Amino acid sequence: MIFLLASWAMDHARSPWAGAGTIEADREQEPAGAGRADAEAESADARRRSERGRSERGPRILRAVATGVVWLGAGLTLMLLPMLTMSAGSDCEIDDTRFVCTDGGQDTVVYIAVYTSLVAALAGTWGAFSRRLLGRVVWGASLAALAVAWLVNLLIIGE
Repeated sequence: MIFLLASWAMDHARSPWAGAGTIEADREQEPAGAGRADAEAESADARRRSERGRSERGPRILRAVATGVVWLGAGLTLMLLPMLTMSAGSDCEIDDTRFVCTDGGQDTVVYIAVYTSLVAALAGTWGAFSRRLLGRVVWGASLAALAVAWLVNLLIIGE
């Protein structure tokens, strides 16, 4: 009985925290205030998502272009460099001492192109999509490896 009287008295007393109204009035206002707060939070989340979508669109395109550059370089290296090397080795004479005219030299220049292009394509793709500084370094190193493969093969061909 004392508990019921105390709860009735508390329901009809002024709320010391709100400063205006009874606890029942405060309870009625809470869902409306909570609904407004939820709506504001949802709109803020939607704004953040749209801003994040806009801000991430540029890096996505940049990563796709970087990957395309690596794959284009690797593809050209894989397709053109062995063919160029084999055509340079086809005009060898019997007493020709150039490295490209030996069986080991032919294999070396072809394998340099094949292995470099495969490793550079895989490493460059990882580097382009990585968000770390190491990824950018690996992407640049894969392009540099392709350039070195071309340089080495052209130097061997031109001996």
